[in-house]
Amino acid sequence: MFMDKVPLMVLIFYSIPESLLIFTFGYVILGYPIKTRPIILATLISVPASYFARLLPFPFGVHSVIGLFVIFMLFILICKFPAIQGLIASLLSLSTLIALDNSIYSIVQILLGTTIRELWAMKPIVRTLSGYSHLLAFALITIFIYKKKLFLGGFQNGAENRNQDS
Repeated sequence: MFMDKVPLMVLIFYSIPESLLIFTFGYVILGYPIKTRPIILATLISVPASYFARLLPFPFGVHSVIGLFVIFMLFILICKFPAIQGLIASLLSLSTLIALDNSIYSIVQILLGTTIRELWAMKPIVRTLSGYSHLLAFALITIFIYKKKLFLGGFQNGAENRNQDS
């Protein structure tokens, strides 16, 4: 069983931006107006939850399922998304992140001539910076969707109605 022990530097300088992007992407992809306060609060809850989930003695990957559940619940409880939209936002955000993570980390591994475990064992600064490439790609995709208004069909009307009620 391989547990990923996340150094504090990685937690602060990588996990926080990653979580901010996950919640921001969820808002953007569904056409919701971005609300900074709930995104920051959800981030401040999800990062330690993810950290502690990684410490649990479960097989690798179970922490991802726990993380999905936590993000789903935060979209509902903190961001006030209806359950189905919270689920869709969670799944799309994490799926996009995982796809970018896997594809870009593969390129980073080839360029550095290393494996993921060797990369994780490197100095925290190297580990942190190596993840920024896919976070940058995630941020650029989020900005592109936001600027081009490429929201999922049907959800932006619900978001507008929900925004009028608040």
